[in-house]
Amino acid sequence: MEASEKLLSARLLSLLKSGQWGKEDAVKLFKALVEQFNGMNGEFHTWMMKILHQVEIHKIRASDLTFNDDKVPQFVDNIEAKINVISKNTDEKSLDEILKEISDIDEEMMAQVTDIVSFKSTCPPNLQEIREKLLKLCNAVEKTMKFIPRGTQMVSWCVLVLSKSSRLVQVGTGEGKSCIVAMFAAYQVMMGKTPDIISSSPVLAERDAEEWSEFYKELGITVNVNTNKSENELKKCYECQVVYGTTVSFAGDFLRQRFQRKDVRPQRKFQCVIVDEVDSLMLDKGVEVVYLSSEIPLMESFNEILSEIWLITNQLKCLNTGDILGPIQLFSQVLSEIIHDENKNIDYLRIVQMAVDTGIMPIQSSKQMHENNVLKCLDNASVVQMVAFLSMFVRNFPEYFFKLYQEESDGNLQKVKEINPTDANNRREISIILLEGGKCRVVHFEEDGSLEPSLRKMIKKGYQSESAKELNKSRIPGLEDLIDGKMKTWLGNALLATKLTLGHEYVLHGDGVAPVDFSSTGVVQNNMSWGNGLQQFLEMKHQTKLSNMTLITNFMSNVGLFNKYPNQIYGITGTLGEKTELDMLKKIYKGIETCKIPSFKRRKLYELEGMVVPEENEWISMVCKVVQDQVTSTVYRGPRAALVICETINRAEMFHTALSETISKDKLKLYVNNNMDNSTITNSTIQGGDVIIATNLAGRGTDLKVCESANEAGGLFVMQTFLPLNVRVEQQAFGRTARQGSPGSAQIIMCTCHFSDSVTLLMGENTSLTNSLGRLDNFTKQMSHESVFEEAVKCYLENHSSQNHEAMVSALADLLTINSSNLEKAKDVRNAGVNKRLSGFLEKDIPEIIKKEELFSVYLDVLDNVYEDDVFSDQRDVIVSSLHECWGLWLLMYFSEENPTEKSLGLLKEQLKVDLSSAKEKLLSKQSPSSMVYYYVRSGNNLREKGCYAESIEMYTKALENDASGEIIPLYNRALATIRKKDAGHIAKSLADLEKAEKAIDSYKSHLARIHACVKLSRQEQTTTEGDSLLTKQFLMKCKIVDQLKMNIQDAVMKLKRAESRGGEVNLTEKHTVCLNEDTLKKTIRRRDISLPETLANFAIDDFIKRADIRRGDVNLAEKYVLLCREDARKRAEESRGEDVNLAERLTLLLFKDSIHSSIRILGEMLMESEHVMSLGLDTIFFLDTTYTFRGFLSRIFR
Repeated sequence: MEASEKLLSARLLSLLKSGQWGKEDAVKLFKALVEQFNGMNGEFHTWMMKILHQVEIHKIRASDLTFNDDKVPQFVDNIEAKINVISKNTDEKSLDEILKEISDIDEEMMAQVTDIVSFKSTCPPNLQEIREKLLKLCNAVEKTMKFIPRGTQMVSWCVLVLSKSSRLVQVGTGEGKSCIVAMFAAYQVMMGKTPDIISSSPVLAERDAEEWSEFYKELGITVNVNTNKSENELKKCYECQVVYGTTVSFAGDFLRQRFQRKDVRPQRKFQCVIVDEVDSLMLDKGVEVVYLSSEIPLMESFNEILSEIWLITNQLKCLNTGDILGPIQLFSQVLSEIIHDENKNIDYLRIVQMAVDTGIMPIQSSKQMHENNVLKCLDNASVVQMVAFLSMFVRNFPEYFFKLYQEESDGNLQKVKEINPTDANNRREISIILLEGGKCRVVHFEEDGSLEPSLRKMIKKGYQSESAKELNKSRIPGLEDLIDGKMKTWLGNALLATKLTLGHEYVLHGDGVAPVDFSSTGVVQNNMSWGNGLQQFLEMKHQTKLSNMTLITNFMSNVGLFNKYPNQIYGITGTLGEKTELDMLKKIYKGIETCKIPSFKRRKLYELEGMVVPEENEWISMVCKVVQDQVTSTVYRGPRAALVICETINRAEMFHTALSETISKDKLKLYVNNNMDNSTITNSTIQGGDVIIATNLAGRGTDLKVCESANEAGGLFVMQTFLPLNVRVEQQAFGRTARQGSPGSAQIIMCTCHFSDSVTLLMGENTSLTNSLGRLDNFTKQMSHESVFEEAVKCYLENHSSQNHEAMVSALADLLTINSSNLEKAKDVRNAGVNKRLSGFLEKDIPEIIKKEELFSVYLDVLDNVYEDDVFSDQRDVIVSSLHECWGLWLLMYFSEENPTEKSLGLLKEQLKVDLSSAKEKLLSKQSPSSMVYYYVRSGNNLREKGCYAESIEMYTKALENDASGEIIPLYNRALATIRKKDAGHIAKSLADLEKAEKAIDSYKSHLARIHACVKLSRQEQTTTEGDSLLTKQFLMKCKIVDQLKMNIQDAVMKLKRAESRGGEVNLTEKHTVCLNEDTLKKTIRRRDISLPETLANFAIDDFIKRADIRRGDVNLAEKYVLLCREDARKRAEESRGEDVNLAERLTLLLFKDSIHSSIRILGEMLMESEHVMSLGLDTIFFLDTTYTFRGFLSRIFR
């Protein structure tokens, strides 16, 4: 009985906290229910809670249970019967009810919608054609989809059709948006247009195109989807009238057509776009940029400096205060940098004397000390000796002021001493921690900005560019300019990478790192990567495969894509957002209007009062308790199902562990990663007692089916464990429940310690003892009121006296006097933050992306000229690829965070035209437009292919003059061209080049070893054994490829020497670069130290070359390999379904399964590295055979 009494108190409090009932109405309802129960048989608490539960789950308001008696609301006589009537009402809203709830369209459109949708009434002539089309569409839906479009769907369709310009419509989650989209797209086709339909993911685009294919077929409309298509398939796709896809696929195909000149959408125009989940794509991802990646050889050059940055960054120590301790350094090194920075002519004899006076150096040693290593005497000094030395140093050089600190056990700094000269102004202040053994750490305080300049000096050595100072030089930068311009950004991103958390902002996927859109959709973004080195730093952090930074040469933002459809943007979503967000959309997309469509049935979402919990452990316990209570049967309902939405994957996994202590594991499901098979969740019906623990991945576009018994118990309960980024994300999460007239409830329970510092400050949130006691006092008062009320109910049930009745009602009134939640404060701060972000979005991000796209448009015009002008026809491909690099570097430098441009768009356009014109002139005169050498290598290859060997050799020579660090390929290719030319001394010349190339390979391997060593040394926790990391395997493969080239070179050198010594000649055979692997096959299989997977991979590559018909010039090796693997998998699947099964082959595959899988991976890696080597200019390899003649032999003897 006691438990029932407490549940009754909780139900009544919940009624008030939902916001649907006021205190006075709740008290009146209770009084009316008590009066109705008098004289009834049964248990009071159970009956009362069943009634209150029905009020809750069906979202019944006080006005639904009252009538006006002399203008005073009175509760109906039989409340229970009235509630039963309401709960069983599943009728759809009438047209009049729907239109009455729409307030954001004018009276004229309202009347037109009424005329069109009211099929029984007459229709004005000007609307008759629209009505006939609607009727035709509805009939097609009924025939093919087996349902009749609802009133809300037809009204939404009419609003879109009648709009004179762009229109965004809010249609509730679960209300059938895909039907509205298909019907409106079909209408656009009827009007002679070719609509593009953009979904938020490829899965949804493919699903909707397939699901509605019969509908379109019934209307004679062709439809296709542009995701996962080859070039030929894309061209056929865009010939269809309706095309489904994503922003990525539509923008990417535009870039393929316009930038890469591929014939994928030659005739299709941007006539009309229909956007599903329009708020996410236009607001949250408005400046998300799509670009086509390509191998830019230049970018590999930065991996070594990035690895050095990462190594030094990992030697830093971030303190709780936000201050940072620099790397542990020799005290002599720090002092040397201080002295040289000031360009002081230091009297080094005085330094030696100070070392002697402080006991650091014996007198005898001081006599032999050289000026260059005088500070080295400090390397073994103790802390006491260094303090004494600094005191003496400051007396001799009063320009300096040292503050000495020590690190406390709590992570804070404690100042222990100031070494301060007397009577000195403009002193340079240096804060350090002295360590034993002559070592120290420089202290960088958050506010002094000293960290970045200090690290820059440590890393930047040798990279200072003077070219920027040359006023007459083209502004297209070279390598040094780029390093200088991006250093600050790289350092910042290296620090950021140390703070980002696996399972929060990113996950490990495949062979690398994938970002997670944790704040909005929860999607693991497999095809996206961070820029400006952040991606590479995270790859180094986990020692995955190391990618090269991307030089973006082509791009299109979502804003740019949507603006290609002027006044023809139509969008549908479940959440349009607040007024601020709508106002921003109207500023970006001129003439756009909005409209909110009501649900087709009464929505029964019951929002429980949110809670803000101060401590994390208390928060975890509270969430688990609430979820446990919801999915457990009670005396008045059966078990419900629950969806727990967490901010990050890590927290979802934490709650999964916590809830597994009280909920059986077969009832717990984890839904956190779109790379996993989640079909058991999304395609199954959720049963009572089930708990799905998810991220925002379950918050948008997920349709969870709930069984009837769970719906009768109250439907799906959504627990949001954090405050979402904005109202729209919150509404999307709550939109997973109470769909299509079913009941459901939702609640936010969040933790104060997850707030950012700024939010905590603005909320005035304080977890001090005083506030804790205040919360405890409020809790105690509530518990006291509950006890008084429960006792009053007990007394009344024993004696129905008026006095007991009044005492019970009074106790209830006291119980329902509650304090407001801190959640509303948090939401106010959140919304203020949203407004601030939107302001920055509008004032900075949008103008910048528009400026970039305008400049890209200028570059595309220049590119058009190159393709149309015959003067470029001789080496067009070479010139275009070099121009791409120049343009990418130009854009990167002009929009650098360290070098923000204040120039107007007009001036930038003119500057770009001038710089590109200069670049074209240089390219036409066969000069590289920048310090990059790849133009010379490409041009040399192009000329060699045409038989112009002398010109080809000249280009390779220029490449060697300009870049000593990339000698291998120019030397190898020059040797090839020299042998082809066969002029006097060609054997000696080619032999010299190949011997140099062999040595350059050793130098390149040393370069790889330095990068690998930096990354391995930076790793603070070794979780894998030596050689196990993906990075190690990648670098071993890189070494293997160049070793194969080295073997090829050694073979050629041997034959050239033989020919030279015997007066012979060589015959040359050229093959595709991938044949390096084929060439080593025979040598490899004879070795005993090679693994079985490697042996299998080497056999497989020979098979791949033959079956894939690899020829010289083929570059998409990995793509061909994937297609071949898919074809093999398909054939094996077909064979396994047939009757003729080769048991021996099946057994072999089973026994060597792991080795075969490993060999496939190795082969894939070989092909990818081969592609990379080709991008650097090794477009072919050659093999030599030595031939001899008697005449040549005699000539050799006489010489």
